[in-house]
Amino acid sequence: MSAPVIGFVGFGEAARCFARHLGAQGLRVQAFCAGSTNRPPYPDDFRNEAAALGVTLRDSLEELLAAVDVVISAVVVAAAPAVGQAIATALRPGMLVVDINAATPRAKQDVAVTVNLRGGAYVDANLMGAVGLYGAGVPLYCSGDGAARFAALFSPLGLTIEVAGDSPGTAAAVKMLRSVVTKGIEALVVEAMTAASLAGVRQEALAGICGPMDATRFSDFVEMCLRTDVLHAGRRAVEMDGVADCLRELGLEPLMTEATAARLRASAALDLRAAFLARPGYDADAVLDAYAARLAATPG
Repeated sequence: MSAPVIGFVGFGEAARCFARHLGAQGLRVQAFCAGSTNRPPYPDDFRNEAAALGVTLRDSLEELLAAVDVVISAVVVAAAPAVGQAIATALRPGMLVVDINAATPRAKQDVAVTVNLRGGAYVDANLMGAVGLYGAGVPLYCSGDGAARFAALFSPLGLTIEVAGDSPGTAAAVKMLRSVVTKGIEALVVEAMTAASLAGVRQEALAGICGPMDATRFSDFVEMCLRTDVLHAGRRAVEMDGVADCLRELGLEPLMTEATAARLRASAALDLRAAFLARPGYDADAVLDAYAARLAATPG
């Protein structure tokens, strides 16, 4: 079987990283870009960069799809659903469509339906890290009817692919929920360290934040958070009110701090503390099961 020709729709950081890697493996790589900056007729610096990577630029989506076997959609999130539908409309039967955009599960499911109706196979692929950190080895968490085929083709080429099943949207849901934590941590750290800078205790605060986290496994920390939330959410919410007042005194709007207090109050409002105090022992799953049951039984 001859090596597939790879086509990228969108040619930003992730696409360029994968294009460089796949080209080094001997694959032919092409691209079409219609972004706000780089679009046909492409600027000379963009053409030169693509040429340096060995990438052939195409002037239309239809031209690209006529020339490739695997198309990888790597555009900005706002454009992802429309681009996905455009790809689906113009693809050839048998093509593999790999959607690495951080779109919602529903958006990916909708694109997958159209791709399948047109005779293509769809991969809901999600970058579980930054290409700036991992390079082309960034973990790709994938689902969809084309996921197993994608793994069979590209794992031997050095990509790190985990298949989560045949249903599009499954992998995207995990990615979205992971982002709640990763992006949330980013926002919390920025808020805390900005306040620390205003207070003149930047290094001291950084040590206070990182020291305990460096000393334990993150999975153990998550287990502790979930297990103790049911007992202490109400008290912790009151503590965060005081933290919010402190940040305001420093001249910083406590956006994440207030959101944290609201999240803790929502847990306390489920009114499960007494039930768990009476238990001789329990784990994080027991708390989550109780939260889900209480929420499912709550009207509205």
